[in-house]
Amino acid sequence: MRISLLYIQQNKTKNADSFEEHFLKKLRKNMDINISSIQVKKKFTSKSQQIAYEGNLLMEKIGKNSFICFDKIGQKMTSEEFSKTLYKSNKKGFLVIGGAFGLSEELKECATKIISFSDMEFTHEVFRVMLLEQIYRAYCIFNNHPSHQN
Repeated sequence: MRISLLYIQQNKTKNADSFEEHFLKKLRKNMDINISSIQVKKKFTSKSQQIAYEGNLLMEKIGKNSFICFDKIGQKMTSEEFSKTLYKSNKKGFLVIGGAFGLSEELKECATKIISFSDMEFTHEVFRVMLLEQIYRAYCIFNNHPSHQN
């Protein structure tokens, strides 16, 4: 399985780096996973203009590949359901985190699935760590690894 995690990066702080590296080290032993940030240093006159621009950048990276988006309007699911969703097809897939103002409607319409972790909002750093932990947990569930116990 190959997973590419894409996200829009405005200002990255170093606060979550050690947590990210912790999960990436565990995951890279078992799967091909990479994280790519898309830098946006352009100024916009409106939120909708920024959302559309970021959506286009993400679509360029994704191409014709299938992808899952994360947005608070998405479907809430258990870790077991997330594992099934992630491992449903054992091929390349993209996981997409939008910018500060969310994802474009065009991007959401093209997504295989839209998932919500919560109705609450999180910083990008915190959300990436939570997502990496859930990807690792999905791996453990799929492979009946003892790290995930129900």
